[in-house]
Order: sequence, then structure tokens, then C-alpha cells
Amino acid sequence: MKRYRYYLIIFLIAGLFVLPQLWTQKMILGADALFHYNRFYETAEQIRTGNFSYFISLFGFQQSGRIVNAVYGPLFSYIQGGLVLLAGTWFRYQVLSNFLVYLLAGCSLFKLLTYDKVKESTALFTAIIFMTTYSVNYWVLNQGFTSWGTSLLPLCLIPLVDLKNQHFPIVKVALSMALMTQVHTLTAMMLGLIYFPFFVVYARKRWGVALIELAKTIGLYACLSINVWISLFLINTGDQLKMPFTNPQMSEKAIDLGGAYWLHYPRILRLLLIVGFLLCLINWHKVQRFTKQLLIFSGIFFFLSTSLIPWDWFVAHQVPLVSLIQFPFRFFAPFTVLFLFFLASLINDLAEKKAVYALLLMTIITVGQNLQVMTHDLNQWDQRSLVSKHTFVRTSEKAARQSFYDSDLEKALKAVEKSSPDYLPIYHDDAKNKYVSYEKQILANQTNFARTVKNNQLELTWNAKKAGTVQLPVIVYQNTKIVENNREVTPSALSNIGVPTVKQKSGKNTVRVHYDPPNYIVAVFVLCALSWLTTFLWCLYHFFTKLG
Repeated sequence: MKRYRYYLIIFLIAGLFVLPQLWTQKMILGADALFHYNRFYETAEQIRTGNFSYFISLFGFQQSGRIVNAVYGPLFSYIQGGLVLLAGTWFRYQVLSNFLVYLLAGCSLFKLLTYDKVKESTALFTAIIFMTTYSVNYWVLNQGFTSWGTSLLPLCLIPLVDLKNQHFPIVKVALSMALMTQVHTLTAMMLGLIYFPFFVVYARKRWGVALIELAKTIGLYACLSINVWISLFLINTGDQLKMPFTNPQMSEKAIDLGGAYWLHYPRILRLLLIVGFLLCLINWHKVQRFTKQLLIFSGIFFFLSTSLIPWDWFVAHQVPLVSLIQFPFRFFAPFTVLFLFFLASLINDLAEKKAVYALLLMTIITVGQNLQVMTHDLNQWDQRSLVSKHTFVRTSEKAARQSFYDSDLEKALKAVEKSSPDYLPIYHDDAKNKYVSYEKQILANQTNFARTVKNNQLELTWNAKKAGTVQLPVIVYQNTKIVENNREVTPSALSNIGVPTVKQKSGKNTVRVHYDPPNYIVAVFVLCALSWLTTFLWCLYHFFTKLG
């Protein structure tokens, strides 16, 4: 029971961090807020109305039939949708989600450290410091979804401790990778990179057995995450997708250049990095091998987050996967976790009481700094314009801000719109700006159409003065079907982002839009669901067996 006191302290610290928002009743809307709020409004409304559409959006993103959630943390987006329904307003959702990302980060790192037999006090102070880093605050201050993956990352690193102890935990590794894939695919890829060197160290004297264990792990992981990969395969084989934008000047967002703010949260982080590194060098012979490995492998991620890597050259020469990273500072998130894991392990190895007291002092400072940062950013709510590049306010700014406190969740998403083109299909190989295309073809083409959702389908109704053709404000993918009077309609033309032009008759027109995936998709989703259920029951059995 004693250990639960530490979790209670983390709970209280997470509550303390959202207190300024509850006190001021203000919000922070970062660059990614509207994109993710549309994602979660989509799943919230699907849960509320019982109209489910795994692939295309029926409610969010201007009810345009876009594919987003199916390729971006599909299962976790439904959890977030549940939180949106629970909160009832976007303001309350922001407070609740901020609290949960702080709580998850603290508990996750505390669990990892105590699993590695780090003293509870050291683990607690390190976990609280982790809660104040930009890797966690990225969600709070900018609605960067990387924070959710980073908050779960320590929990997913528990298998490293087992590998250190010469045991390969097949289910833990597969479950950790699958869980991360359902939350944030890029962080899942980085998790795989972290596992790799530790697996090599474990396997070097037992390659035969280790490779068999790895094959079993990959098999289980494939079953647990097959919904994500089959969706990516299905959509990418039928359509060329507009992936998140390619950043030709990636190096500008390295932590030693434009991304330096990742080093400023908390402001004493740079001091921690220097002290931790020097302390390890001075006491190199006293430090355990695993602690040294943590320092070395965290250093690799630190190096990757800098402009020392020729990122711009890689992008210019279309090196595979590099464009998906977009910003080198994203490598700083796994570095943060690995370095704090190293720091706590180092203090534990040295068993110096002075080091623990110094860590306590730094923890108190970081908590104060985090509250200061939160208060400062919240005070910008009434001063900073909601209008920005590709972001449009359809009402007065005052009314737009007020809409985020309204129980009608759709009101805010109509008052403030953003033309993010991520995952749109590309039908013509042109150089047109896809943000502008979405603005003209979807955002500016809303008023003449009434939309309803029935039987898991999007229904569009409009009145035409004369017969002819009309461009519908929806997105068509290879498996998207447009139906009129139980007859499939073939568009006479598709725009560069898949907006269809169809024939219309004089008077009232009604069409229904749905996504019709191949029949094997159902079998794949059943396999995925059964895999999760079986794994959950296996974990439950082992949990109660240990208690017995």
C-alpha cells in the first residue's frame, strides 16, 4: 500500500498543473488543436449516435468523408472521443485531457523506474520532472499528439528491464509495440528503434533462441495491430494519399536551432543534462553496465534531434521515411525518457543521499516553472488572434472563443476552421497547394448543402434551380460510394483532392456517401479484436496467479 502514496502524489501534482486553467477559465489553442479536436469530435459523435464509420468521417472535418482516424491512432481516437463526451465542452475536455496526459506521464515513468528497483523517492522526483518537460507539455501548450505517445513510452520500456535480466518478455514487447501503434505510429517506430540495441545485447550469446522469440513477438504484434496496417495498405494501394507535409528545411526545427524550446522545459533541463553526464563520467567504474547503455542510446536520440544530421539533404534526396519525421525535435521525446531513466538509475547506482536531495530541489523548481509557463500561456487566450495561416474564424473572435465553452461541440468547429490536407487522396499530379484546394473546394462550398447521418452513412441534400452538374463538398477515395435512389453514382470528374462533380436534377437532390471496404476487412478486424481479448485474458490470468 505504501507505493500507492507515490501515485497519489503524482495525481495531486497533475491536478496542480491544471489548476491555473480551472482558476482562469482560459484555454490554449495550439497549431494542432483543430485537427485533433475534429478527430475526436468524429469518434465522440459516432459513439453518441450509434452511427459508426471506421474509415471515413461522418461528423468531423466539415462532414467531408475524409479518412483520418483509420490511419492515425484508430482505437485511441475512440478513447479520446469518450473523453470528449464525458467532458461535454471543449474547455472541460482540454482540462481533462491535460490532467490525464500529466498523470499518465508521471505514473508511467514511476512504474518503469520502480520496476527497475530504483528507490521510490528517486523515481517520484524523476517522474515529476518528466511531467514538466516539453515532451509532455507539447500536448498542453500546442496540442501536439506526440505527447500521448511519449507519456506511454516509459510503460512500454519495461521490457528493457527484463532484457537486462536475461529474459525476453514476448507478450510485453508485442503488447507495448501494439499499444503504441494504436496511439501514435511514429512513436511506435521510435520504440522499435529503442528495443533494437537492447535486443542485440540480449541475443548475442543466444541468437537461435532469441530469433525464435522475436518471430513469436512479431506474430503477436501483427495480430494486435493489424487494423492499422491493413487500413494503411488498403488506402495506399487504392489511392495516393497526401501525407503530412514534407518539410524541406527540417534542420531548422532541430533542438540546436528553431526547436531549442524543447530544451527550455523545464529551464533547468540543460543543467540536468550536463550534471548527469559529468556525474556518470566521474563515477564511470561505479556505474552499472545497463545505466551506461541508457546514456549511450539516449545520446543517439539526442544526436538525431540536432542539425548535425544533414536532414535537409536527406529530404532533398528523398531518403525513405525521413519526410515522415518532419521535425528532428521529435527525436528529443524518446531522448527525454531514456535520459531520465538513465539519471534515476545513475543516482540509484551511486546511492548518494546528496544526489537525492539535489533531485528534490530541482523537482520543486521545475514544478514552479511549469505553473509559471502555464499561467503565462493561458493569459494569451484573450490577446492572441485565432486567425492564422490556413485557419479561418467564421464569427467574431469573441463569439468563436465562447463557442469552446458551449455544450454544442460542433459550434466551435464551425466557428474556427483549418484546411489541414493530411491524408487526402491525390488524383492529379499537380503543384497546387492542397491547403488552398481544400479551402476552395470544401470550406467555401458548405452553405448550399444540408447534411444528416443515417444508417452509418452521410446524406447530402440540396436544391438546384436547374439541371446540370454540381461539385459535392465531400472527399472520394477508391472505395467511397456515392448512392442516389439505391443506384451508385459515378462522378463525371474528380478534383485534385478527390472532390466529385456529379449530375443534378432541377429541384431537390439527395445522395448518400459511405465507404465500402473489401469483405476481408471484417475478418481482419475480428482477428484483431480476438487477439486483444485473448491477450487481455492472458495478462489477467498471470496477474491473479502472481497474487495467489
